[in-house]
Amino acid sequence: MSSNIEDIIWTIKNGEYDEVERVFLAGLHNVNDQMGLRFPLHYAADFGQLKLLKFFVRIGADVDRKDKYGITPLLAAIWEGHTRCVEFLLEVGASRTGRTPEGLSYAEVAEQDEIRRLLERN
Repeated sequence: MSSNIEDIIWTIKNGEYDEVERVFLAGLHNVNDQMGLRFPLHYAADFGQLKLLKFFVRIGADVDRKDKYGITPLLAAIWEGHTRCVEFLLEVGASRTGRTPEGLSYAEVAEQDEIRRLLERN
């Protein structure tokens, strides 16, 4: 697979761990560089790719970085209902007190009770 941005985004969204790991560990892309409109962690969170979330955090991804739209990886996981991704991001220090671009709290926009409970823990 080539290392162009569209291909890498596709591999992240589809959870192709070995290929994503190869590209990032080879230094072909930086985990904190914008890829398209978002960052690698956002794509992994949006598509529920927990194994890739863990990899990106391990290699230094900024868990609270906002994309072009003001969305954090945690908010992406909340909106898509990826409970395990939300739980992991909170465990590694993602801010649970963020706000949506519309000004709502993360707990207010969580549709799943389990995610809301995770966000409301102290």
